[in-house]
Amino acid sequence: VIVNFRPTYAFTSKEGKELVKREITIADQSAASVAVTLWGARAQQEDRMFDNHVLVSIKGVIVKEWKGARMGSLLEAGSLAFQPSTPEAEKVRQWWAQGGKSANLTSLSLTQDGLVELRTLQTKPAPCTVELCGVIVNFRPTYSFTSKEGKELVKREITVADHSAASMVVTLWGERAQQDDSLFDNHALVNIKGVLVKEWNGGRSGSLLEGGSLVFQPATPEAEKVRQWWAQGGSKQGLTALSQEGPGSGGAGGAARGRSCSVEEMRQAAEMVTSQPEVFSVVGRLALVQTRKQGEVQPLYYIACQEPRPGSSLPCNKRVGEDGFCAACNRVGKAAPRLNLRCRFTDFSDSAWLTTFHETAQRVLSMSAEEAKATEAAEGGREGLEAAVKRCYFQQPLQITVRARLDSYNGEARTNITCADARPVNRTAHGRAMLKGIREMLGEAPVVVAH
Repeated sequence: VIVNFRPTYAFTSKEGKELVKREITIADQSAASVAVTLWGARAQQEDRMFDNHVLVSIKGVIVKEWKGARMGSLLEAGSLAFQPSTPEAEKVRQWWAQGGKSANLTSLSLTQDGLVELRTLQTKPAPCTVELCGVIVNFRPTYSFTSKEGKELVKREITVADHSAASMVVTLWGERAQQDDSLFDNHALVNIKGVLVKEWNGGRSGSLLEGGSLVFQPATPEAEKVRQWWAQGGSKQGLTALSQEGPGSGGAGGAARGRSCSVEEMRQAAEMVTSQPEVFSVVGRLALVQTRKQGEVQPLYYIACQEPRPGSSLPCNKRVGEDGFCAACNRVGKAAPRLNLRCRFTDFSDSAWLTTFHETAQRVLSMSAEEAKATEAAEGGREGLEAAVKRCYFQQPLQITVRARLDSYNGEARTNITCADARPVNRTAHGRAMLKGIREMLGEAPVVVAH
């Protein structure tokens, strides 16, 4: 079955001959795929001939090794037949119809550097194509858009972490992205082959190639190593983020991280914002979490409805009553704890109190909402939970994304400042930024010559 094809490509050979080629990727019931190059008139057939996962029989394919992979090329004396009616073709047709089209295919034509630990990608020359094995620590909803070429595309971003205590965003495409959210939830373990890693936005991000594969809950020795790391404390460990992510952008390739500034500069600029939100990027540390308000104990989490919103795959997330009833959904359904914190972040210039919601709060505390609830319910009670929170103070530098806008509260205009995202600083990227700032200051400073 043709699972992918590329447009024709015309070029001149070293001998000065005008050539035309087209690359197609075929797969069969062995759940493997290989790229085959067609030439001349065969390549120049209309695109519709190769579309809609057409069945083909190809005779006279020469297969060669190239960069650790295998590639095929149809010889001039060979043949290309569409929709063959042989017993072998019927076997492939049935495999495709009975689930082959949703199978994870092993690409024989995928050139990659093999399985790597995420932390090594900080210094590995990019671009490069690699294999990853890790835990999905975060994922975003699918996002549909039209490319510049007018092609309808669907993508989903997942964040993968491994036992090297590093994480990276990987973009999935098409049917892989459209798989049910439940597959990506609950910190699923995955093996991903064919991840193209590039530098982007001061960090590193990956994209799963068409010929790559995505396997959930793999049973390999490497996967077992990651599984044990996660179970034995990795879930609470601070991760070095290789990808510079901004607050949610609706999936359009990641939002801008905002204007880099100090906490003092952020507070001054936030006082001048209008109803149009502004985004700032600050490097600082967690200094304090508000646990009391006017002498009363301040809850650090609430129980939220997890039933899907009407017409959406996203959860309701409205607060439920003690009986589990959600007024928004008008029923008792699934519920889960969600963190809601007031955090004081500080740097060399100043500090600021920022409202910090669930996903970001979990990264700040290196603790899930379920773990916070279980800690409070344990023998140590509320004191045990507060002690766990205090252990996070000033532990690591964070890249903090702050969103500020002018809101109306009880009829009065008030600046609303929230922590939209916080994650461990990419020390490599931050180091480069500091060096750049030093060079700029040295360039502006007067030159002093010693006599």
